[in-house]
Amino acid sequence: MSLPSGPNPVAVLLHPSTVAVVDVFRSLNRLEDHYDLALLDGPEQALATYTQPDTAKGIVSDALLLAFALTRQRGRPFIHRPVGSRHGSLDEYSLLTLIGASRDASPEVALEAARYLDIVSLDFMSALAGDLVRQIELGAVAFEVPSLPELRAMLGVGTAEEVLVETALRRAELNFRHQ
Repeated sequence: MSLPSGPNPVAVLLHPSTVAVVDVFRSLNRLEDHYDLALLDGPEQALATYTQPDTAKGIVSDALLLAFALTRQRGRPFIHRPVGSRHGSLDEYSLLTLIGASRDASPEVALEAARYLDIVSLDFMSALAGDLVRQIELGAVAFEVPSLPELRAMLGVGTAEEVLVETALRRAELNFRHQ
């Protein structure tokens, strides 16, 4: 995570395997302009390094269904980083959280991510996200769902209760806890 200055002060560093999943969503904007499914070849090939080729096709297909449904329901475009970037936007982080939370018993986390993304009908989106997560779980794609306090800290939701800096031999961590 980095803390640049500006209106969106948080950037998320994505695992390389997760970038391939996010790239399907990132490619949607270009796909709408030029309906050329070859634009999805890059993300599909990248996914094939973490899973079987047929599973990679399934992930791309399910991600596209979810992306189209989210875009229609949301009514405004997502903020995406460039294709291939390991840096993710808060929209992308929330989207990954929503997808991952659909497989866990994390309804609070899914609701918070949906609220941030302005998703009204979570039931339908959860079903589509569940299909996508089942495909993702067939491969070796890193997909960790944050806890509700972690998600809220990333999104800047709630009031900060405590900021604790812990030091280890080679690293420092910032831990934020929101109400």
